[in-house]
Amino acid sequence: MPAEGTGVLDSRLRMSEGERNHDPLIGATLGGLYHVERLIGVGGMGRVYEATHTHLGKAFAVKVLPEGRADKPDATERFLREAKLATKIDHDHIVKIVNFDSDDEHRLFIVMELLQGENLADRLDRGALPVDEAIEIARQTGEALQAAHDAGIVHRDLKPENIFITQKNGQDFVKVLDFGISKIKNPEHGDPKLTATDQIVGTPLYISPELARGVSSVDHRTDIYGLGVIMYEMITGSPPFTGQNHFQLLYKHGNEAPDPPSQRSKKANIPAHVESAVLCALEKDPDDRFDSMSDFCAALEGPTVPRRARTLGVPLLVAAVVAGVAFVLWPSPAPEEPSEPEVPVPASVTKKSDDPAETSQKEAPVELVKIELNSRPGRAFVALNGEKMGRTPLTLELEPGVEATVRFSLQGYRAQEHRLVPSKDDALVVRLKQKSRPKPPPIKTDF
Repeated sequence: MPAEGTGVLDSRLRMSEGERNHDPLIGATLGGLYHVERLIGVGGMGRVYEATHTHLGKAFAVKVLPEGRADKPDATERFLREAKLATKIDHDHIVKIVNFDSDDEHRLFIVMELLQGENLADRLDRGALPVDEAIEIARQTGEALQAAHDAGIVHRDLKPENIFITQKNGQDFVKVLDFGISKIKNPEHGDPKLTATDQIVGTPLYISPELARGVSSVDHRTDIYGLGVIMYEMITGSPPFTGQNHFQLLYKHGNEAPDPPSQRSKKANIPAHVESAVLCALEKDPDDRFDSMSDFCAALEGPTVPRRARTLGVPLLVAAVVAGVAFVLWPSPAPEEPSEPEVPVPASVTKKSDDPAETSQKEAPVELVKIELNSRPGRAFVALNGEKMGRTPLTLELEPGVEATVRFSLQGYRAQEHRLVPSKDDALVVRLKQKSRPKPPPIKTDF
């Protein structure tokens, strides 16, 4: 858990100096072993202290359940659940739980490793992160969550406050916190709806559509959505949805499509494959998201996004390369014959110039890069620099370093334009917004 100067456990509650210095537990010894030195964090489900083990002399973080919540069964169950689940997973990127106990005054507390650093929320307070830094944080977070999913555990409350960044060998090292409302895929454990306010599962800024709608059964893909929201915020500086209250946020997560990150932050130079991966993670239907957290993280790091055959609609159009220039085949009843076809001369019989100057001016052919394009919904028209190229999905081959404008259009949807300066093989998936749509059914809000 965080040490002083690293931000609080949950940024919704900020500590005053008086709160730090006059806490009644400071100076007490919990369970006869942990001498409380100072308050270092406050959250909806506990207060976090730095405490020293009286026999070992080692500092730990101790999270204490507030007195007003200790007599509530749901609160104590969540508190115990956090300790058990974090211990069950046992992963380097998940905070280590050392002990769970209560003292003579019936105060419940969890003892954890003491972390030095800051949580992601505090880092984001300073603005958007470089794309490479954001991908690395997402990758480490994803590794922790994949381990949880492999153990049959879904976190369900991903947010920047629960991603702590410490240092290891001079590099950022992520620790995932707070498995208090995690769900175990085992009927005997039940599925209580537990949050800091005992009203809804998850935090509205980062909640998945299925949780926003009150779906009782969710799986690991709800965490993929949560990490997608966090990744969106890391690269743009703001989450995909904001609202004046929780109900507005729940509605937007359940019903509205996010703006592509490149439109939200046009100066961030977000790679097309990163944008495609984030938008895939933010699909409303869990079936349209990645199959696993590992797949999502691989897509963030790699040039392509795994595709589902049922969402593509038509096979990929074939790019035909002639003399180093790519032409995308356009489906038509009959191919048009060129009026004056050029007959290339085989290289073996091409006349060699006797002029040394002419020979020296010849340049090696430019190696083109492939940009794979797709849209949701599919079959959108694509124009490259104003010239029609075909329908999605298709592949363009572009000259590296040369700016190109790609326009997507489809009847009934708003057209989108994207500026590309390709440097390597990449992919771009856009989500088109309807010009008008019927009013969606209201989502469930009476949790």
